[in-house]
Amino acid sequence: MSACCLIEREVSEKDYQTWILELNAASFDGRVLTLAAPFGLFRDRVKQSFLPLIEKAVSSAAKSDCTVSVVVGAYAGTTPSTRERYRHAVGKRVRSSGPTKAERNGNKKQRERSFENFIVGDGNRLAYLGAIQLADENVAEGGNPLFLYGGVGLGKTHLLMAIARRLRARGKRVAYYQGEDFTRRMVEALKLRRMEVFHREFRSVDAFLVDDIQFLAGKKRTQQELYHVFNLLHGAGKPIALASDRAPEELENMTPGLRSRFQGGLLADLGPLDRDLRLRILKAKLSENGVSIDDHIVERLAIQLQGSVRELEGLVSRLKAASSQQSLPLDDGVVETMITPYIGRRGPVDLEVVIETVAWVHGLSRDEILSRDRSRRVAWPRHIAAYMCRKLTSASLPEIGHALGGRNHTSILRAVRSVSDREAGDSSFASRLQQMEKMLGASPSLKRSQELRV
Repeated sequence: MSACCLIEREVSEKDYQTWILELNAASFDGRVLTLAAPFGLFRDRVKQSFLPLIEKAVSSAAKSDCTVSVVVGAYAGTTPSTRERYRHAVGKRVRSSGPTKAERNGNKKQRERSFENFIVGDGNRLAYLGAIQLADENVAEGGNPLFLYGGVGLGKTHLLMAIARRLRARGKRVAYYQGEDFTRRMVEALKLRRMEVFHREFRSVDAFLVDDIQFLAGKKRTQQELYHVFNLLHGAGKPIALASDRAPEELENMTPGLRSRFQGGLLADLGPLDRDLRLRILKAKLSENGVSIDDHIVERLAIQLQGSVRELEGLVSRLKAASSQQSLPLDDGVVETMITPYIGRRGPVDLEVVIETVAWVHGLSRDEILSRDRSRRVAWPRHIAAYMCRKLTSASLPEIGHALGGRNHTSILRAVRSVSDREAGDSSFASRLQQMEKMLGASPSLKRSQELRV
């Protein structure tokens, strides 16, 4: 019997899904299995609660005495490749942590904003794992409260709702508030002289979640009530999760006592979506909505679109509406029209986005553009990247040189001039440059106000 099966028989399904499957097998030499945990608290919990069991199971599967080391290391989540490495290390089969059959057959609306459909990347992995830990009520591990922060549309509300859904599925009573709703309920209770009823509600809940906590800034009485609710539930070991558009130390007009409590648990920021995560989200959303687009167009969209998950969902909705009017897959022309509202209003373009776009257009990788390769195949696209960076961004020549692999400003100036000269005498080449500008979505006002400085 495999080690995984042995472990699964000895622990609850919740612990198996949360702690065992989230370990990444880093190496196995036949006697020592090294497992990578995503962060220190996770590692400590595994060592404290599961290490003897894991060592016993691995030794039984390997038919020899084995030791297991749990470290904090490179973490890639339970992707298929991770599960394959884990399979070779500890046994025959690792069960997927995806939706159950009942969930797959359930109403789509009921499955929205769950842990199963939250797409994990480097920028949100800590937030995701912290949310799972809280949802499974592992509040003694230092992750309570969980404070999620980041820009609009990056997944904070999704994670809060996933926490609430998992807790309610186990029969827990969850108090879930928007920041403004908490204030409104408190004011109503004051007016009706029903504060005792307001307080009683929180004494009976099993978890407390508040979204958009920044809206409580400057509201002294509301903050006072939140302070008391927080202390009541935290002291009782109840899960607390809060979400904000900024870190606790950046919350102005918030009492020091509250800020201190926010910082007392796990602070998890949700960073901007990188290209890989945008690509995975786009593919998932397009598949969910039955929209068929060629892979090369989807890859290009992942480069062009620099917004939030919400904007990606909005674009997919537009594409779905367009695809319903024609039976064939959407072509480049239709897609370009659909994405205009999402890229036409962007301000200055990021240097990295320019470099990635130029590389993609010319069939190169970003690393090739930044390399010391001086062949025409690579050098000329590098010149174009320098030109586009100079034209569409406010970066200086030294800044562009640094972004393009540490080149000096003289080299960048020569590259810009060579592309500019060819543009002036080659209408076909000038047209291709205009197409790249369109892909990058530089706003018309930006192009008018920033002349090419050579």
